[in-house]
Amino acid sequence: MNKNVKIPIIFLILLTFGSTLIFFGSRNDAVTVAKSIKSGVLTADEINVAFQNVGGKVLTRAVQESQQVKKGDVLMVLEDTDTRLAIDRLKAVIAGQEASVRQEESAITIAENETNLSEVATWRNIEAVQASLDAAISALDFANTEYQRHIQLRKAGGVSQSQLDNTRNTYIAAKMTTVQLQSQLSTLTVGATTEQLQQFSKTKDATGMTLQSIINARHTIKNRHNQLAQLRAQLSQSQAELEQLEVNYQRLTLVAPEDGKVLKIMYEDGELVPTGAPAVLLETNRKYVDIYVNETMVNDYQPGTTVTANVIALDKEVSGKIRFATAAPSFADLRMTRERGQADLTSYQVRIYVDDIPNLLTGMTIEVNDAKHH
Repeated sequence: MNKNVKIPIIFLILLTFGSTLIFFGSRNDAVTVAKSIKSGVLTADEINVAFQNVGGKVLTRAVQESQQVKKGDVLMVLEDTDTRLAIDRLKAVIAGQEASVRQEESAITIAENETNLSEVATWRNIEAVQASLDAAISALDFANTEYQRHIQLRKAGGVSQSQLDNTRNTYIAAKMTTVQLQSQLSTLTVGATTEQLQQFSKTKDATGMTLQSIINARHTIKNRHNQLAQLRAQLSQSQAELEQLEVNYQRLTLVAPEDGKVLKIMYEDGELVPTGAPAVLLETNRKYVDIYVNETMVNDYQPGTTVTANVIALDKEVSGKIRFATAAPSFADLRMTRERGQADLTSYQVRIYVDDIPNLLTGMTIEVNDAKHH
């Protein structure tokens, strides 16, 4: 045999990536075949449908396995007795809290009106006491004058002792009246500033005067406003809890999130479903096919790209849109040894969601045509 004659080495590699079958021949056949054969098995999205943040005993299974359902169809219902009782109890609490809020609001309104009226009445009372005090001071001056005059007359024998005693008693009574009115006025004007008192002595008008009694009353009202705010906060918290309970009550009924077919029901009637545990496995009507391309082709299969494909069993064409393109798992990487050296060929997984057409079933083989950008 002539040693200079090279015998072509033909090798055959058959690899299966997921549901894709790729044939590699000699030399550049890998690239050629990858460019010409891009096929996969049509698969449907499957989703686990679970009760959201609730659990409990299964009351009703509304569907059977393999049954077709529409979005919103009831799949399963949990026991609702405890939740209904909790809702009823909380509604009663809320009714009491609402009554307390209304009662406090009414009491504050009354207190505010009474305080405003008391302020005006006190201003007028101050003015009246001041007028009485002015009259009492005049009477005191007159009584004092008469008393001093009778003292002199008594010394001269012009009046009797009883007449002097009468004028003296009148003077003392006028003095006591004046002192009482001054004390009353001082009490009524507690809290007034020096400027306000000076202005009042000139105008005899007490309107606008700061009064400690009114300040105290309004502080009390302010505290009642704080108590009212606390009552309202408690009411709001109870209302939020009620809203959450009502949401949880609705969540006790599990419904289909979209159209599809029931593949598996995890629990039987009477069984306890843990919170957040999947209860129904649903096959959706969203169908996709995975293909694998090499690194020189992946740029043509970017997310959002529209492609067409052939359904071999139906001999029909279907449209699809690429969802993602990502590096395939390491087992899908092919390292080839060639006569001229070594070359790496990395496969990329491309997922394509296809439009639905009549008689299109999962498991059918889909051959994807070259991508076309729109």
